[in-house]
Amino acid sequence: MEILSKWCNWPWKATVYALGIVSLVILIANWASFTNVERIAWVLAAAIPAHVFEENTYPGGFFYQNNLGFGSKEPLVYPQNRMTNMVTNLGAEIVLILVAINANTLGATAVTVAIFFGFAELLNHTRQGVMMHKRFKGEGKKSIYGPGEFTSLFILLPNAIWGIVWLCTNPFSWLQVLAGLGIGVGIAVCLILIPFAINLRVKSVRFAFSDAGYYDRYLNHR
Repeated sequence: MEILSKWCNWPWKATVYALGIVSLVILIANWASFTNVERIAWVLAAAIPAHVFEENTYPGGFFYQNNLGFGSKEPLVYPQNRMTNMVTNLGAEIVLILVAINANTLGATAVTVAIFFGFAELLNHTRQGVMMHKRFKGEGKKSIYGPGEFTSLFILLPNAIWGIVWLCTNPFSWLQVLAGLGIGVGIAVCLILIPFAINLRVKSVRFAFSDAGYYDRYLNHR
């Protein structure tokens, strides 16, 4: 258990960031030969680690707003903790790399996954950003920014729009779109909601966070 706890600190993040760098190198090295479907899929595989970096390293603290959004009374502890964080982000990156590797075969399915992530992430981060602004405006919070908002708006959203343009200009089957939505929803349910549900019951202190990252500046005013 101690080894797992250590893994859930920095090692899993380093692994995700390394996968992101590898994905970016693959994208850049093969840009000329890749189809647009492959480009969209590999942009997503490279972008998610950047998104994870903003959420968890700098400025970090996304879990804090997320847990408050779920109504947690102990936002350092549940439902998102260091273990669920690892399962969600590392698991999602592995799935998205597999999607990118098979992008040409998947076609519109791979594109739909990128569209799903782009709009789902922006919607969730903006909604939570508004919530946290209302919560901490008395402590000096002047914007709706929260960890993950920047990469959602400037990387994931443009990639999603590119995906929509591709769907509008290329033939596809609605079954492919449904499959892409299924992958996105599957990631949300299997890698986010189920781990959250487990920790809602366990409320594991062992895997709790030690600080609120970006939100410490506002908590220190209280």
